[in-house]
Amino acid sequence: MSIQAENAKMSFRSKEPYNFLRTKSKKSKSEKSSEAKQCSSSENSKSSKADFMDHDFALYGRSGRRNTLPNLFPEGENLQSMMAKGKQKSQEDLTLPAIGKGSKDEQPLPFLDSLIKRKNKLRQSFHGTLSSTLPSSNKLLMRHGTSGKNKKGSSSSSQPSSCENSPFMKRVESTGRFRRKDAESSLDSNPSLPSTPNTETVETASISKSMTDEASDEPGGATMEGLARQALLAARVFHLIPVEKARERNFLQGRIASVSLMGKLELDKVLPQRELSIFIATWNMNGQQPPKDLNDLFLPADLEHVPDILVVGTQESYPDRTEWEVQIQETLGPSHVLFHSAVFGVLHICIFMRRDLIWFCSIPEEANVSTRTAAAFRTKGAVAIGFMLFGTSCLFICSHLTAHADKVKERVHDARRIIGSLELPKALPLRTKSKDATQNYDYVIWSGDLNFRLDQSREDVVQWACNDQAFPAEVPLILNGDQLRQVMEEGSAFNDFQEGPIHFPPTYKYDPGTDHFDTSSKRRTPAYTDRILFRSRLMHELKCKMYSSAHQVLTSDHKPVWALFSAKIRPGKDSVPLAGGQFNREVYMEGMKRRAAAMERRKGSSLICSVQ
Repeated sequence: MSIQAENAKMSFRSKEPYNFLRTKSKKSKSEKSSEAKQCSSSENSKSSKADFMDHDFALYGRSGRRNTLPNLFPEGENLQSMMAKGKQKSQEDLTLPAIGKGSKDEQPLPFLDSLIKRKNKLRQSFHGTLSSTLPSSNKLLMRHGTSGKNKKGSSSSSQPSSCENSPFMKRVESTGRFRRKDAESSLDSNPSLPSTPNTETVETASISKSMTDEASDEPGGATMEGLARQALLAARVFHLIPVEKARERNFLQGRIASVSLMGKLELDKVLPQRELSIFIATWNMNGQQPPKDLNDLFLPADLEHVPDILVVGTQESYPDRTEWEVQIQETLGPSHVLFHSAVFGVLHICIFMRRDLIWFCSIPEEANVSTRTAAAFRTKGAVAIGFMLFGTSCLFICSHLTAHADKVKERVHDARRIIGSLELPKALPLRTKSKDATQNYDYVIWSGDLNFRLDQSREDVVQWACNDQAFPAEVPLILNGDQLRQVMEEGSAFNDFQEGPIHFPPTYKYDPGTDHFDTSSKRRTPAYTDRILFRSRLMHELKCKMYSSAHQVLTSDHKPVWALFSAKIRPGKDSVPLAGGQFNREVYMEGMKRRAAAMERRKGSSLICSVQ
C-alpha cells in the first residue's frame, strides 16, 4: 500500500482534533455530517482491505514500524504535551491510580474517554460506518453499533451493554468517575468476560493484542468492560506519576513515604499477604560428593510451591563448595538466585531467594565462631548470616557441636559460646544490640549437626525404629531420653528456642549408600543429631509448617533434615544499607547452562539457550 493511500485512509484521524484532559465540547450536526462524509469517501477506494488495515494500523501506526502499544495520542503529540494542555483542570483530574493492593484512588474520565474515542474513530474510518454518538464526557459507557451491514451482510442495530444497569455503571453515570476496585469487581462479576491477569506486570505486547482483539470481537466495537480493562492495563504499563505529586513526596524518610522502596506499597506488591515462606535444610555430608538429583532434598513432594527463600547449611561439607552451590542452582532453576554464602572450615551456609526479593534486602552480614580454637582444622563451631528483608531482620546459624553421647556438657558449652561470640549485627540499624546475637533479630533459625543423642541402648532404639514405629509417624514422637529436649527444658541452652514436631526416623548413623543403621565395629546408637530450632521476637509470627527428613539421599552417614516456615514481614526504611540487587551471577549462569544441557539430552534434539 502506498504512503499516499495510507495517508488518505488516515485523513479522518488527522483532521479531527483529539480532546485529551479537556472539557468536551458538543459538535453541531453539520460538523458530524461533514466528518461522516470524509470518512465514507476515504473508504470507497479500497474497502476490501478495511479489516487488514484495522489490525495493521493498530499494531504498526502511520510510520509502518511496529509499536509496542497502539498510538494513544494524535500526530505530533505525546503524554507531556497532553498533560500540559490539561493544566487548567484540577490536580485531582491529573492523577492516575496508584498500582497497589486495594487502591482507592479514582481515575479521571478524560483518559478513558480518549481511549474510547480513539478506537471508535479508527473503526469508523476503516469500515465506512458511523457508530452511535458518544455520550457526554462524564459517562464511561459507549453504546456501540453499526448503522449498515456487518461483515456477513446482515443488518445490526445498536444494543446497550449488558452491564449498563449495574451498580458500577450507576455510580459512573452519576459521578463521572470510577474507582479501580469497582471496575475490577464489575469485571469479575461477569463470568463471560476474560479474567483479569494475575501478574502485577502486564506485558505491553499483550495489551496491544488485547486492545486489537477486543475491537474486532464485536461488530459495533468494544464493550464497556473491555474499555475499562484496557485503561487499567495501560495504567499498569505507564506507571504515570505527576511531577507535582513527586515533588511533594519525601523518599528519604522511609515509612513516611509510602512509595519508598522498602515501604508498604512495595511490600504489598511483592508479598501481598505480607508472609514469606522459608525452607531450611541441614546436612552432614561426611565429605562425600552429593547425588546429581537433589529434588528429594530441595523440592520434596510434600511442598506445594517453591519456597521464597532457601537456606542450606552443611557440616563436613563437600570440598568443592562452588560445585555444590551450582547443583542447588540447577535444581531450583531461574526463579531463584544465590543471595549470599559463607564458609568456615568445613561448615558452609548459602541462601537462595526469589530473584525479585533481592532488591528489598539489606547487605548480608556474616560471622563465625570456632569452638576448637587450638585445632588445626575448624571442624566444630558455627557460621551465620544475618540480613533484613523490608523491615524484618533474620539470622540463620549453621553449627556443628561436640560429638559422642557422653559429651552433653561440652555441647551446652559450645552453644553458649556461639551465642555470645557471634558479632552480629555489624552495620545494620537493628533496634537492639545485645551480646547475645540471637536476641538482636526478629527471626532466628539455628540448624546443624547438634550431636545430641538418645539415652537408650542401641538394641532398644533399633527395635523401636525398625519394628515398633511406623514412619512417618501419625502423631509427634515423644523421644524418651532425647538429650536436646532435656537441655531445652532445663534452660541450660537454646533459651526461647522451639522445635517442630518430629515424625521422621533417626537421622544418624547409617551405612553410607544404604538405609541400614551402622553395622561397623563402632555400632553407633541411632539418634536425632541433625536438628532445626527457631525463635521469634513476637509469638506466632514465625511458624513451622513442615519438619521432615530426606531419607532418599544415601551418600552420607547422616540423613538431611528440612523444615518449612512461614514468616510475617513488616515494611521497613530505606535508610538501611541495601544490597542493591547483588547475587552470585557465576553460579546462576553455570546452573542455567546445565539445565539447558539436560533439556537437550532429554529431548534428543538441539536446543539453543541464550542466557543474558
